[in-house]
Amino acid sequence: MKTAAIDERQLAARINLVNERMRAENEHDVDRTMATLTESPDYKFNDEEFAGHESVREFYTDVFQGFPDMHYEVVGRYANDEAIMQEVIMTGTQTNEFWGIPASGRRIQVPVCAIFLFDENDRITGERIYLDVTLFLRQLGVVPPQ
Repeated sequence: MKTAAIDERQLAARINLVNERMRAENEHDVDRTMATLTESPDYKFNDEEFAGHESVREFYTDVFQGFPDMHYEVVGRYANDEAIMQEVIMTGTQTNEFWGIPASGRRIQVPVCAIFLFDENDRITGERIYLDVTLFLRQLGVVPPQ
């Protein structure tokens, strides 16, 4: 869906909001993370969908509980009138259960693509997160090495 062109000020506002969001996520501040979203956010994590604040809040709470040292390092950013896409390296140690997987004590380092979508008021309406789940599970020891 093509949106109307935005000006440099709007683009800068969107980039600043995404930067704030990344800071909040790296500080594991779920409230600040949620504050960057519209009232009805639409999230996709690969093929799984999360709709609404409670569902998205639960997603982030689960991630931060499973990986208390989770950190996201932005290694690339691409922005246009429709979205901001970031290449991220996600690192963390699974010290608690996550996705029903018992705590492994293993460290992960997985590349992630995150696409942020916006409304006409430059608030984040949703995010599309893509990562190689097999690599993720292999690093947790759930999937055997190739």
